Amino acid sequence: MSLAWIGLPQLTAGIPTSLLPASGQRQAARLARCLLDAGVIHGAVPARKAREPLMACQSFLEAWVRNQLAGLKCLALDFRLLLGGEDMDRNERPSGLPIHAEPGRATIIWFTECTQFAVGAALERLEEVRPALGATVLTVIDRLSMQLIPAFTPWDALSIAREHYWYGEDDESTALAEYCDDDPAERAAMQQEMVTRAKIDAAFPAWAITWASNRQRVTRRELKQIATSARGVRVRQVVQAALALDRLDLDDLFMPDVDGAFLGYGPVLSWTPDDITVRVFDDYANDAAQGEFFDWIGEFSFDVNAVRDSQALRHWMAAMTARLDGVRLLDTLIHELSTGDWRRVPKGFRCAK
Repeated sequence: MSLAWIGLPQLTAGIPTSLLPASGQRQAARLARCLLDAGVIHGAVPARKAREPLMACQSFLEAWVRNQLAGLKCLALDFRLLLGGEDMDRNERPSGLPIHAEPGRATIIWFTECTQFAVGAALERLEEVRPALGATVLTVIDRLSMQLIPAFTPWDALSIAREHYWYGEDDESTALAEYCDDDPAERAAMQQEMVTRAKIDAAFPAWAITWASNRQRVTRRELKQIATSARGVRVRQVVQAALALDRLDLDDLFMPDVDGAFLGYGPVLSWTPDDITVRVFDDYANDAAQGEFFDWIGEFSFDVNAVRDSQALRHWMAAMTARLDGVRLLDTLIHELSTGDWRRVPKGFRCAK
């Protein structure tokens, strides 16, 4: 019989706030040693934290993440530790998370918060500054956000509409035929209420709902020139962030390999504040949550009993440092695209001296 965490009221500093079976305390102590060897835990550890090693491990991991992501403007990233099937706060665990009950197996998972950002005005202004510049910036987000903080973009809105509403087709014709037979009035009423291809096309420019690889884009060489010569400071900042993101060389090593629909999107990039994007996302998320799904965006597992896994943890931290650098760049990019009055951003380029 296993003993779960038992919460206790805080009485004095000498009485712990939670109890673990002796075997759990040993595993937690080994986990703490792994984090200490990897450099996550450093400096003096207060006596109270030392008496609760699992909570201390979570606290130091959160501190390491906060230090890495200091200054985020609009995105969020949270990490959780699980050890032998138990984590720090059941209320904070992402929904759908499988519980790994292998003794001595620790898992770090990370997840984000879902928030809408309207980016259409900025991307259209970038197109006015230089044709294909807005498409290039959006393409960088489409290509790289899944390995950082996944963004739900106009392309995703069209893709989800195809799968969720239109039976995999390019428009609603098949769905209408399925539900309405040959009744013109019923067909018109349903078409008025549902998400149609015409509504998607009206919400976005054609290049925004084109697959990223097929969009016309600005070359890296010209992006470098725009990053220094554009008249608008915000144009320069956006292009600099997009260039830095585009240079990242990331793999899929820590992406969850699980079944079910993915619901872990962070930024939902609508074109305008009240366009159809949020409806598509909400309909998809609400229906997907009724079946198998997952909503965490990365995971890393290691054996707290294996000495070599302290080295594996250090390698994870090094790999995550590059990803967290990318998160900061993505945060800058989306913040700049979604704030301020982009109509006032000047077009044109500065004359070379």
